[in-house]
Amino acid sequence: MNTAELIAQSSVVFDAAGVAGLCLLAFAAIRLARREHSWGGNLMAIGAISLLIARLVIVVSNHFVTHEMLAAWGPNAISAQLALPAILLSFGLAGVVWGLWGHSKWLHDGR
Repeated sequence: MNTAELIAQSSVVFDAAGVAGLCLLAFAAIRLARREHSWGGNLMAIGAISLLIARLVIVVSNHFVTHEMLAAWGPNAISAQLALPAILLSFGLAGVVWGLWGHSKWLHDGR
């Protein structure tokens, strides 16, 4: 198996790039929130961190959580494993968008 097939099959590079991009988004939002002290910046930082946590849950669960492990934990664990990333991604995206709108409105109104 050559390197291109390994990258295409394992998607490690894409997972790493996604996590790195979300880390940069979170750091930029935290820096904006600390520098400007706006509620939109804080909400954007919370949303970005939520997106990062959701992505990490998806990446880690694909590599470490097995069907036997979920069966041993029970049906609640299966439901949580399916619902948690979707909830975090939804609230994270809403937080980033609402925070961006709030910060823009806050700057436009003159702080």
